[in-house]
Amino acid sequence: MAVRISAIIPVRNGERSLPPLLESLGAQTLDADAFETIVVDNGSSDRTAEVARAHGARVITDEVANRSRARNTGAAAARSDLFAFTDADCVAAPGWLEALLACADRAPLVAGPVEITTDDAPNAIERFEVRWRFGQEAWVRHGWAATANLLVHRAAFASIGGFDPGYHHIGEDADFCIRAGRAGHAIDYCPDALIYHDAESRLRPFLERAFRHGYSVNQCFYRLGVGDRAWRRPGPALRGDGAMTMLKWSRDDFADGEWRAMLRVARAGYAARVAGSAWAELRRAR
Repeated sequence: MAVRISAIIPVRNGERSLPPLLESLGAQTLDADAFETIVVDNGSSDRTAEVARAHGARVITDEVANRSRARNTGAAAARSDLFAFTDADCVAAPGWLEALLACADRAPLVAGPVEITTDDAPNAIERFEVRWRFGQEAWVRHGWAATANLLVHRAAFASIGGFDPGYHHIGEDADFCIRAGRAGHAIDYCPDALIYHDAESRLRPFLERAFRHGYSVNQCFYRLGVGDRAWRRPGPALRGDGAMTMLKWSRDDFADGEWRAMLRVARAGYAARVAGSAWAELRRAR
């Protein structure tokens, strides 16, 4: 049977995060001969490649640590014309690939939902993540989606030159989708193609990601003319309910105590985004 779809996973130092994802790909409802799993080892210093091979994945190496390069390397090695991108810290629902195949004719780019999972007693950061982290369906309406769950046709991928390695942190997925849209390649939503992703539960990595988000959106502003320069609007991190209202969240949707807890997390995250945006501006990251 010919390979119909290629799951492409960029990863750096993912020996611990990879096994649940690769096991979930091994449990797909799609016939095993109909898909391939490509792990792009992106400059790892741990046992990532060994772990991937032990789970039956094809391992491709790109020593330059860059998510865009890794995805482009995986696409170049793929044996099918459909690229199913996900991340090493995700887990695929059993019907993920089968659902993406069923939706593949809808558009050159197809995104599926990313469901955030938490502990049984989630802390404030986890509860914030559930509400905010992945809004794939809404994002698709604005012309982009996260590569945690994104199908791309080879022809569309090739026509825009793949992912842009000029992004220093994150943001390359939004850039890719926007450039694809400008080139005439539409994006659609596939609700049955489900990926799971754990919520962040610790403050430091939550703030580090918010910093990278601020940096990348600032970079996107200069590269594509869209995005935001949060350093120009620091106020929501310091006063009032601005950090929540920017998310279009209303007090009416929260108990008083929960509103205050979410406001604290939102302010901290926005402050980190302001810092990342300012750093991008100082570095003249374009």
